[in-house]
Amino acid sequence: MNYLSNEKLLIELEKYIRKGIQTEELGRMFLLLAKRYSSKGSFAGYSWRDDMVCEAVLTCLKYMHNFDVAVDSPNPFAYFSKVIHNSFLNYNSKQKEHSAIKDICYKNLDFIVTDANSDSEYAFFNVEGINYQAIRGIKKKKKRKKKKVIVKP
Repeated sequence: MNYLSNEKLLIELEKYIRKGIQTEELGRMFLLLAKRYSSKGSFAGYSWRDDMVCEAVLTCLKYMHNFDVAVDSPNPFAYFSKVIHNSFLNYNSKQKEHSAIKDICYKNLDFIVTDANSDSEYAFFNVEGINYQAIRGIKKKKKRKKKKVIVKP
């Protein structure tokens, strides 16, 4: 299948509503929709694009029971395009958070390794591995800045 139409998608969704079983064809339709949407300019340059597509298909399957023909009009294409878009944004924000943690680890590599036997709150490395919760806390502390209040006379 190279083309996805509203009518075919609506038929498959109605089958799901009647029988309560997701068909393989419906999964292929979600996959096709997510792949095409990932080639859009704002998402095309990411190296984790395949992972984004898989996450979007999973999100569509997870939330397809919320689609109501009477409320959402017979336009499942628009509904699931929005679900996919939000899934992509969510996945990208998670990846950016992981990248920030990775950057902190690389910048503080000497500190992490040399401070391994310390009991201080900044001892990120222990026998089990790196304490990402502590690193995440450091990242959040650095983000918060006090806003300057300008008082006009």
